[in-house]
Amino acid sequence: MSMNPSDYDLDELRKMARERDGKQNGGESEEPDLGLDSMRGESTSTGSPDSFRAGLYRELLPLEAGGDAEKPYLETLPEENSGEHLIFEWLEFLLLHAGHQGAREAIAYYESVGWITENCESELKDYMLGLDEQAANDPNDLDVDDHLLSLVYIAKLASMN
Repeated sequence: MSMNPSDYDLDELRKMARERDGKQNGGESEEPDLGLDSMRGESTSTGSPDSFRAGLYRELLPLEAGGDAEKPYLETLPEENSGEHLIFEWLEFLLLHAGHQGAREAIAYYESVGWITENCESELKDYMLGLDEQAANDPNDLDVDDHLLSLVYIAKLASMN
């Protein structure tokens, strides 16, 4: 039996990561934790970046195992509220890690490698126009794990269509 990427609730995973991080630090941290750092193992002694990457690969396994992993993986964006919520969550992740320009470049890259269609690229960039530019961090380069997480988001969005 294969696992469906849409069965994962990222808010719940983030909550568990915050709770785990809070226990290891002896209480609440001063900085708001989105859960990604502790899931990566960057702020905990028990995890490692390799275990974070392994978790991403496990989430992507159903995409490959289903035998329908044809490019582009995401042809259209889902229209229901849960799909829009996931889109905004993904774009927020990109903005926090790469800034507006880096997020736009990443989306263009995903279209160029065939992860998303040109139409999806255009719609995602339109969504970004509505997001507050002040909410974005200074531009940083996205690493392999960031792109793998984007592919997980793409797989989840594709499973909603």
